[in-house]
Amino acid sequence: MENLHKYSWSDAMFKLTQDNKTIIYDLTLPPRQENGHYVTSTNYTYGFTFNFEEEFEVTDYTGWMRVNWWHSIIWISLYVSFIFAGQKYMSERTKFELRGLLSVWNVILAVFSTFGALRTVPEMIHLLYNYGLGFTVCFAGKP
Repeated sequence: MENLHKYSWSDAMFKLTQDNKTIIYDLTLPPRQENGHYVTSTNYTYGFTFNFEEEFEVTDYTGWMRVNWWHSIIWISLYVSFIFAGQKYMSERTKFELRGLLSVWNVILAVFSTFGALRTVPEMIHLLYNYGLGFTVCFAGKP
């Protein structure tokens, strides 16, 4: 099992020690192209990337979310309120016949989930096999 050690007092520098091998990660480095491969600040090289993945500015969105985290609480509260209000509203009404629509929805969801699994499972296996659980959990998703 990997041991995770903080390298400096900064939140941006970490080192991962595994089997007497130490790798230092500077999380301040932006994602970039090196030797034709898309590389993140953790020096992880993806096996295959689409153009939209390489051009996606992670720091813009994570920065916005750090400032506006409270939006998620509002939307979750509205969603949960809508569920309970909708159940109460519909309890006195006749039910809708939505079997056909729900079947179409389930087929679309299954196809979408299959494509998502085909995209993510090979990367997850690659991460776990080559980098280990510590890197996969602690570093691989950091921008």
